Amino acid sequence: MSEASANGLKTFGRMMNEVVALGSCCGCSMCVVTCPYGVIKYDSQSMFPYVAKPKGDFDYCPISEEVGCDVCANACERLGPEHMKPIKPEEIDVRVFGRERREDEYYGVTRFICAARSTNPNVVANSEDGGAVTEILKCAFEDGIIDGAAVASPSSEMWLKPVPRVVKSVDEIMETAKSWYTYCETPLALKEAVDKHKLSKLALVGVSCEVSGYATTVGADTGFIAKERGDKNVERQNKHLKQYVDAVQLTIGLLCTETFVLDGFIYEYLQEKEGINPQDVVKVNVKGKVVTDIKDGTRIETPLIEARVYQRHQCNYCGDFSAEHADISAGGVGSDGWTILIIRSERGERIFKRTIEKGYLEVRPSSEFERSMRVLKRLTETQRKRADEQYISIGSSRR
Repeated sequence: MSEASANGLKTFGRMMNEVVALGSCCGCSMCVVTCPYGVIKYDSQSMFPYVAKPKGDFDYCPISEEVGCDVCANACERLGPEHMKPIKPEEIDVRVFGRERREDEYYGVTRFICAARSTNPNVVANSEDGGAVTEILKCAFEDGIIDGAAVASPSSEMWLKPVPRVVKSVDEIMETAKSWYTYCETPLALKEAVDKHKLSKLALVGVSCEVSGYATTVGADTGFIAKERGDKNVERQNKHLKQYVDAVQLTIGLLCTETFVLDGFIYEYLQEKEGINPQDVVKVNVKGKVVTDIKDGTRIETPLIEARVYQRHQCNYCGDFSAEHADISAGGVGSDGWTILIIRSERGERIFKRTIEKGYLEVRPSSEFERSMRVLKRLTETQRKRADEQYISIGSSRR
């Protein structure tokens, strides 16, 4: 155990050894987004950060060692104060909601749960499930709550290959309305939105680990940025730790069990095993099975258990199915044509109700979706157990 780990200090070296080298790094990219010196870059093929300007070993950052920084480590949700342990979910609760979850809040801090779908049939048809996320973002744009959103979007190379994207209009939202089941480092778009597009009111739409990465960063204590580093460095480090997350006015977390390795899922599973041309795919959904829609209107259903061979192994470290640290969590769990929503924060509730007032959403109580609630609870339990077992297997624990 390193001296930094023994003292509970979050350092670049600890992050690279206890998260990246360990294999628990989820690839959320918050370390890259917040790095004040451009030292850390992102490898989209491996989904891991790497040192762009190395002067030594992989866990050596010259700024961290010679000047003092470690902003990246303090933005990492998988690096807690204890050796090889992540930050406890309850601690992140406090950072983003101002309080820990109560015992009766099984899915994390919760105001209420309901089902919703767009009142526009075209939006429902073009969305992953009920189109609720699309309508909430539309309302946020129209009311001036946001001037941009960081989302996953199909790449120019292939629809199945998502890339981070900054959307700046309602029309652009419609182009990104579906979900992808290979990983996309969506928070990278926050950096582009602020640095390149000069936007200041953003939404972040991402899976659980990405939203928790945001929540970890937004509530991070800046006390570690010591004045001995010099005025310019102190200013720079404070700015980069906070400016991207402070611009976020709304987070929407997507319910997520796992994502798949890009090449394995697309080429080995869909193309070789199932005989599906990846270029013909226009939608993928997971409903206890993999449902793939083709350009010609064909729908192909295949066993999910076969696709799970291509699950990203780092997903085993995640105990958060329901995106516990988002303003609003959303997913089509156990339902067809409806989005199950968990409203968690005051600002999430405010914009949700505004979307209803504008007539964009049809809403029904969760009591009418008994199957969805059963599946939600089962997947939440299963994922927490899986993560607990994964940390135990490396001689650690998640809590």
